[in-house]
Amino acid sequence: MLESVAACFDGINAKIRKDEEGWILESSEFASCTAGEQVFPIADDLVSRIHHVLALYCGATATLVVEHIYWINAEGKKLRTIRGSLPVNVISSQGLAELKGMSGSQPLGSAVLQAMTLDATVKEGLTLHGEGGLSWSQVYDIIEFLGGEAGIAKAGYANRKQIRAVRQTANHYRHLGSPKKYPLPSNPPDLAAASEFARSLLKRYISSRLTGPVL
Repeated sequence: MLESVAACFDGINAKIRKDEEGWILESSEFASCTAGEQVFPIADDLVSRIHHVLALYCGATATLVVEHIYWINAEGKKLRTIRGSLPVNVISSQGLAELKGMSGSQPLGSAVLQAMTLDATVKEGLTLHGEGGLSWSQVYDIIEFLGGEAGIAKAGYANRKQIRAVRQTANHYRHLGSPKKYPLPSNPPDLAAASEFARSLLKRYISSRLTGPVL
């Protein structure tokens, strides 16, 4: 499974590859580090960003953990290691296949990860999604982030009837203290269907940012 995940991330800012002793995460973000204590927070943050991408596209949770820092010389030989699991729980093989597909000169996984660094709105959207399954509040927040019913319909991501049903259902469950004020629609989706709907919207939005202007 790690081999499948590795194929999704093969860019300058994050590359996962097989080493004789295990799996290695390389990144240009480590270049300025001169000590292990500088590397770990950067590596942990990078892994967190990878989790966001895998959670959105694959439904993955608790996927990667930074365990060691390897110091390597110019000849590629290991000098020493610091800190001493890479458990994998990737649900969707279809999502992995999507992330392996090329976006320009790199896999989609690498392109989305890079966009999180370069594009504040992509980072915000993936942060709203989080690293695991979605709650009703997150479904609602993603819909609002994408412009609500009007903005999503205008972008052509879904029709108003679909959006309204999911948004109203999510709003009902995040206001359970006032169910009469925020009633369910006549055709409420369950959380699994609403989550998949929100994810599909967010993925389409991110795709548009990869080909559009980067802020």
